[in-house]
Amino acid sequence: MPIPVKNLVTMAGAALRTKVLGGRVPLNVMLALTDRCTGNCSYCQLPARKSPEMSTEEILRLIDQAADGGCQRIGLWGGEPLLRDDIGAIIRKARSRGIFVTVDTNGHLVERRADELAAANHVNISLDGDRRSHDLNRGEGSFDRTMAGLRYALSKKMAVWTISVLSRHNVDQVDWVLQTAREMGFLATFQVLHHNDQIGCNQDLYAGDREVREAIRLLIARKNEGWPVASSRRYLEAWATWPDYTMNRLSRVSGYPKCFAGKLYCNVDVDGSMYPCSIWVNEMEKPPNVRERGFMGAFNALKIPDCQACLATCFTEYNLLFSLDIATGLNWVRSLIR
Repeated sequence: MPIPVKNLVTMAGAALRTKVLGGRVPLNVMLALTDRCTGNCSYCQLPARKSPEMSTEEILRLIDQAADGGCQRIGLWGGEPLLRDDIGAIIRKARSRGIFVTVDTNGHLVERRADELAAANHVNISLDGDRRSHDLNRGEGSFDRTMAGLRYALSKKMAVWTISVLSRHNVDQVDWVLQTAREMGFLATFQVLHHNDQIGCNQDLYAGDREVREAIRLLIARKNEGWPVASSRRYLEAWATWPDYTMNRLSRVSGYPKCFAGKLYCNVDVDGSMYPCSIWVNEMEKPPNVRERGFMGAFNALKIPDCQACLATCFTEYNLLFSLDIATGLNWVRSLIR
């Protein structure tokens, strides 16, 4: 996969200007397309929301407005975004505006949507471990559908990473995932439960603190040994310092970078409501809505969160990148061309 040089250079320049001069630029936009899903994940309540979805026209207009405002990357997620019949049009629109496009999927519909999905720059497929562990997290029968989708995506030369959510069911599956990544030829990322109780179900699924720390130490060791870990070493080392893995955000944690949520990135929910990031979904009173204000109107009205550190893998990586951490930037360049 070609390195998105233009996007990376533009992001770095905008982050530097913001650091020196202040202001906001929506460099990175997470866009939730639907609550509908083909899975039944034990830690997710999104399908129960049944949020009204934006129309194709509204989403394409949002992409134009985000691009005009400086957006360089859009991450499409859900629910299961491949359930949208217009997913191909959405991906193509963003690509036509020079935006780097990633899609998060459980893999179940990869073969059906292969032509549309091939237009994306990058695909993230959820894989939580072996059949028993994955199905305990994501529903009986999910493992076979996910593995079929993963194999098909790789056979079509799509740029694929996996994301594994560590719970009490699969905190011991790090090496299984990494060995599978070695054998099949993809990179792996990992995270712990971090969404709020409005969209997640966490209480009975947390892995023990000791088990999580052991998993992180193993990931750092495997990263140092050259195993296919996509996450940056800088992130993994920061993750290891988190004081309590049942708390998804804190005002400050030593070793964590400054948070740029609401300044350099945001999350647009299924109904057009905008939040600084997905951790705040359904927690803010009257969030600005892109349907009412337009994308930049909503972004400029967005309340900056008072937390400054969180457990979300992706947001911490974004914050490291936007802090112009050179080692993290080099890690992502190497990972993207691997």
